[in-house]
Amino acid sequence: MEKKLKIIFITTIVVISNLNLKCQDIEEKIDASKLEWLVYPISTQNRPHEWACEPSIATNPSGDQIIAGSVLDQVHRVKASNNSKSNNWIHQTLESPFGVWGDPIIQYDYKGRAYFLHLATPNGKKDEDYLDRIVLQYSDDHGASWSTGSSIGYNPPKDQDKEGIAIDKSNTLHVSWTEFDKYGESDKTKYRSRIRYSQSTDQGETWSPAITISSNEGDCIDDDNTTEGAIPAVDPSMGVVVIWSFQDTIWLNRSDDDGAITWLNQERPIATHVGGWAQEIPGFGRANGMPISQFELDGDFHLVFGEQESGEKSWLVHMVSKDGGVKWSNKQKIPVPDGVIHHFMPWFTIDSTNNSLHIIAYGQKDSTTWETQAYHTYSNDGGKSWHHHALAESFSPTPNHFFGDYNGIVAHPKSGIHMVWTQQNDGVNSIYYCNMKSSLELNSKNKPKRKKRN
Repeated sequence: MEKKLKIIFITTIVVISNLNLKCQDIEEKIDASKLEWLVYPISTQNRPHEWACEPSIATNPSGDQIIAGSVLDQVHRVKASNNSKSNNWIHQTLESPFGVWGDPIIQYDYKGRAYFLHLATPNGKKDEDYLDRIVLQYSDDHGASWSTGSSIGYNPPKDQDKEGIAIDKSNTLHVSWTEFDKYGESDKTKYRSRIRYSQSTDQGETWSPAITISSNEGDCIDDDNTTEGAIPAVDPSMGVVVIWSFQDTIWLNRSDDDGAITWLNQERPIATHVGGWAQEIPGFGRANGMPISQFELDGDFHLVFGEQESGEKSWLVHMVSKDGGVKWSNKQKIPVPDGVIHHFMPWFTIDSTNNSLHIIAYGQKDSTTWETQAYHTYSNDGGKSWHHHALAESFSPTPNHFFGDYNGIVAHPKSGIHMVWTQQNDGVNSIYYCNMKSSLELNSKNKPKRKKRN
């Protein structure tokens, strides 16, 4: 009996010790003091080419190359092994016969080809050909040189704007965007907007004819009643989903054959969008809460967007779907950082090594001085709890100085989380960069087991 009690006692101690170790692992995983942060500016406004705003960033999934882009036509690149100093970045101006006119989106495919998507202005000015297509240029030497570009969605005299891209494991490129009958026109009886989609199966050389995947058309003002914010997300079990905002509602359309042929007959509303995607933030000429979505490798589908109440406070929302977007969880309001009134303009990614969720967004603490700061917001439990880390110094924007609509964030399996965003001081923009990685190398130790889709 004494021997049995001794065995039970020892077993109990072992179980408690293991539970304590697991709790310690969880605590360490969310402890910001165990994370390494590298923050500095990489570029400052120098027009006509460098407006230093709307930055996007991508990393080579099988290497250590980092490429960022910014308005109007700037490329910034460095190796992760050399990213400890701002002067290690190489900067260049992108050129194309279609013109390069902002909205840069950077992405790598699984073969290591880099892509730079942007808007067009073939004559180099705002004339009848302005915004006549979406342009994709690619690089096989990590940004040192670029193709002249391929044309997506050319449909004159209509305007093509605000594109997004997702790439599946077969290296099929999925691109969606907003088409305006005539950008900026308010008469909806004559001019409307819609969501368009095209794909490339040859790494951006050629594109399928563009199709319309929204049946509800908006106006062309570039505001809440405009169909906007369409960014595709690839389902790892097959298929592609596009989500956008229109008339205070989040909409979804989906193709189960990777977008080649069939889509839902009509887009589905999946959530209310309180305050719409166009937000009023003191001191900022424009700001937004457009939806950003991404799948985990196990199939869980996460959605993040911004909401606003009467212009007095703004916050971010998280939702998750476990069936590819058919059913969704209730909206969860992400707690704002301490002292923040407006939490806005999110960009979102998932670290596939541990399924942690990462957001870069701004937090405004004072609606009088307009003091604003960039924040990295992250969750290690699928969105049940969130943590914030302030990035760089705070700043106060200058009204009527173009600030841009978005920032960039991407996860790399070895070099961690990479972020780029705009800061503005005395009306001058700068692009800032941050690299966050764990000093505990927890990625493989805490990686959840792969789940099967119900």
